[in-house]
Amino acid sequence: MKTIPAESLTLSAIDLSRRLHSREITAVELLKATLERVDEVNPKIRAIIALQKDRDKLFKEAKEADFDLDSAASDRNAKKPSWLRGIPLCVKDLEDVQGLPTTFGGCPLFGKQFTEEMTTMENSYMFDNGWVFQNANEDSAYVQRLREAGAPELGMGCHSYNTIHGTTLNPFDLSLSAGGSSGGAAAAIASYMLCVSDGSDMMGSLRNPAGWNNLYSLRPTSEWMEENVNDKIKDARKNGLELQYPISTIGPMARCPRDLAMFLDTILPEGHTYFDASTVLDCDSKDLDEIVNGCKIGWLNDWGGSIPFEEGILDHCRAALNVFEVGGANIQDLNDASFSNDELWESWMIIRSHKIFNSLQERTCCNTNDLIKTMKARGVKSEAIWECEQVEFQTKQQLKNAVSKVREWSSCAYALLERYDCLVLPSSQTYPFDAFNDWPRSIAGENMDTYHRWMNVMVPVTLLGLPCITLPCGEGNTGMPVGLSICAKKGCDAFLLQLAVWHHNNLAFSVPDLLV
Repeated sequence: MKTIPAESLTLSAIDLSRRLHSREITAVELLKATLERVDEVNPKIRAIIALQKDRDKLFKEAKEADFDLDSAASDRNAKKPSWLRGIPLCVKDLEDVQGLPTTFGGCPLFGKQFTEEMTTMENSYMFDNGWVFQNANEDSAYVQRLREAGAPELGMGCHSYNTIHGTTLNPFDLSLSAGGSSGGAAAAIASYMLCVSDGSDMMGSLRNPAGWNNLYSLRPTSEWMEENVNDKIKDARKNGLELQYPISTIGPMARCPRDLAMFLDTILPEGHTYFDASTVLDCDSKDLDEIVNGCKIGWLNDWGGSIPFEEGILDHCRAALNVFEVGGANIQDLNDASFSNDELWESWMIIRSHKIFNSLQERTCCNTNDLIKTMKARGVKSEAIWECEQVEFQTKQQLKNAVSKVREWSSCAYALLERYDCLVLPSSQTYPFDAFNDWPRSIAGENMDTYHRWMNVMVPVTLLGLPCITLPCGEGNTGMPVGLSICAKKGCDAFLLQLAVWHHNNLAFSVPDLLV
């Protein structure tokens, strides 16, 4: 039976913030509605994996938020609380939140099964299935910024499928996938458990789930979210063994693009000067019309026939792009490949494997030989083991060649972005598929030779660290949603957000019914 969320939970984060600050709703009332919604919906879709068990603590934080908001409402001279004050949030399960476990998507390397011989459970979190993970002793720098903004930490968002937490299901069809790996955030927002959340994106983990859950997301310019760079990374970049920017980045996801702008402004490292949410929020409809009118958009289609798509995806996305044409944009179909997809894919495979291997090695303190043995012994997902095994057969020269190939693609892409204001691809090569298939083995009759080949369409943007916004396209011929992913030059995040706000104001498509 479908349940109807409380009216407050259907609001955008910005509208919810306004009601909290005007005292039309209290933080305690909002938390109560949120927890009731989570209790009703989360067991069905498994979007939030580690809920704060001490609810008294959550309500204590909500009461403190109400005190601050009451003080500001009654005294104009009082310090104005942050816009997020009192709005419950979850953080993706890759960032440390003090008092909650970080399982890295349910990776067995970082937890253990409960046994009677365990002498202490101090500072630990035990899941219902008996897996035990240590709670984080402190917040990551990113989470600290959220906490300083006054948002109660409700729990940790889920990786989209693993043996420990299970599979996150799509709230529009509980037999289908929510996407990944930020599928937990997407499913929680789409089902009105949250109004805004974070995600991370290496190979489409913000783009794919947003499209499959009828949401907006932003993969920011990749350098923007980078914290302190250690000497090992600096040396690798200097020696041509790593790109000059991270291939993975944190970014926001929401039902409303204005929320993306506000959330991005909140989570960026302190002291940044490269983004101001007001450049998006202060645009009225006339300003936005002027931005869209005459905008030059390049539709990259299927990359010259080299990227396969499920039947209906390309037509669906190209038709959805026409809304900008109605607004006066100039859309050009680029039917030839912009660069060799095979060369991009080969370079990506090498760079990605090294990134995953180095990250796991750093977190486990294992040497090269012991890491893979340990992963196999602890029951780590076969896909992660496969990634690390690839590194054994790769040389430094191959890695250098891969980085050099990306530089070639960068020159080509920026030449394109001199001709077009932005470039567009579908947010996925398929519609949401069966939740209990790990990944599609073929698309349009073409064999997927690796577990992530079905995400090939994400690689061109990731390799360049470009900002990329995903817009919903409504339901396609399967009755399920997909999205458009629009990228631009580095630093043009505000421009992409402005396009998204215009798009949101001019929506004209049908959306499938929620099943929760």
